[in-house]
Amino acid sequence: MHGLIGFGSGIYAVDSGYTGPDVAAIHLIEEGGRAALVDTGNNESLHQVLAALAETGLTPEAVDYVLLTHIHLDHAGGAGAFMQAFPNARLVVHPRGARHMIEPSKLFAGVSAVYGPERARELYGELVPVPAERIVEATEGLEIDLAGRKIRVFDTPGHARHHVCYFDTRSRAFFTGDTFGLSYRTLDVDGRPSIFPTTTPVQFEPDAMHASVARMEAEQPTAMYLTHYAQVQDVPRLA
Repeated sequence: MHGLIGFGSGIYAVDSGYTGPDVAAIHLIEEGGRAALVDTGNNESLHQVLAALAETGLTPEAVDYVLLTHIHLDHAGGAGAFMQAFPNARLVVHPRGARHMIEPSKLFAGVSAVYGPERARELYGELVPVPAERIVEATEGLEIDLAGRKIRVFDTPGHARHHVCYFDTRSRAFFTGDTFGLSYRTLDVDGRPSIFPTTTPVQFEPDAMHASVARMEAEQPTAMYLTHYAQVQDVPRLA
């Protein structure tokens, strides 16, 4: 099951299936028959995304962008496989992360050091390199044009120094990766979500994270779309 949830304004959450259901979402933005994906899960998540595209009437050729919030492998592990499947797509990634998409061996070595090589391979499979000419560096203020729909890059350190968030000017909502924290529906109380900060080592910087959240809150967003997991509203309370 690909667990497709529609939120209106051409925005969907696709359950990546990473480690189980409702753990990590891949967000799909559709505009004028063209599509962008935010984050990738792992290689196996591609099956979920292909099914979601078919359900929304889109083809792999309609995907113009794969937007990475950062290169931790629950967000970017499937990037190379996705780029093989989506021939017209460009991969948008923080300048600090671009070289690791071109040559991902250090990323795999890093997760192997944490999980052990066998478990790392179970989680992420073989990381597929992305050709350098298909990469766009996500610099602060970059505007991505999805069939006339503008998506703006915010450099948002805190969880990691290579983290960006994407502001969709049509819905006035952010796709936040891990910067705005984690919020699982199973932990909601009386329908009210809560937020847990993402303090994963080694680059966690709390002051930078607070500043990044404050920058996003200043845009008065209508919603935040979290990789872990999907849409939250009531942004002033949660921030």
